Amino acid sequence: MKKNALKGKISEGEVTVGSFLFTPSPTVMEILGYAGFDFVIIDAEHSPTGALDTVNLENIVRAGEVSGTTPLVRIPERSRITTQKVLDAGALGVVVPMIQTRREAEEAVLDAKYPPLGHRGSCYLTRPTQFTAAFTPDYWAEANSNTMVIPLIESKTAVDNLEDILSVDGIDFLFFGARDYSMSQGHPTTDDPETKRAIEHVKDVCERSGVPLARFLYPPYDRSVRQAMDEGFRILVVGGDVALLYQACRDVMKSVGR
Repeated sequence: MKKNALKGKISEGEVTVGSFLFTPSPTVMEILGYAGFDFVIIDAEHSPTGALDTVNLENIVRAGEVSGTTPLVRIPERSRITTQKVLDAGALGVVVPMIQTRREAEEAVLDAKYPPLGHRGSCYLTRPTQFTAAFTPDYWAEANSNTMVIPLIESKTAVDNLEDILSVDGIDFLFFGARDYSMSQGHPTTDDPETKRAIEHVKDVCERSGVPLARFLYPPYDRSVRQAMDEGFRILVVGGDVALLYQACRDVMKSVGR
């Protein structure tokens, strides 16, 4: 099985930089990889890319492999079948939305791991085994070791249960969806005091639990990246392909005063 370079870098405390892929395009995925991103999260929750459209998904994952980036998938909901499909397509991990309890976090890990660590269905006629060419007796343990599980915390219930969630074995790092959290509490932006307190609480609990917290960044990226690193973040997520393209285009237009 292909080694998960991202998991190794995170375990060594290296700074890793990634982005989201919203365009359902292998070409765009390849560009992001050649640009040097350590990982790209293929968005199957909000973008046109479907988690069960495995023909296109496999080609997007291939493009990531070719260009040297680690392909992850944000699935639309926690689901054993959906998790199995994206991992069988070759993704090296799943970002799982709306995890709110310890039990849901446990189920997300079980969905992604082969027995005895989970209940992922086993088949060796898939891409990760090179369609049996790379299948060996220790393959299942290697797959479990390489596959990442990343919960997405987006509600007050999840924040209240965060210590229990992070006590689950098999969680590699955490996302906090500040915008969804803020909206769920009746605030249109993330600038309200309640959301700011929640952000600090999540950061503190992650530090105490030893689980890395990813930081989603906004332009201007040169400034936000430096600030995040100064604050101790080591997993940086720089917008998404659509946002990066839009920002580059706007910068051009601003240069001509429009």
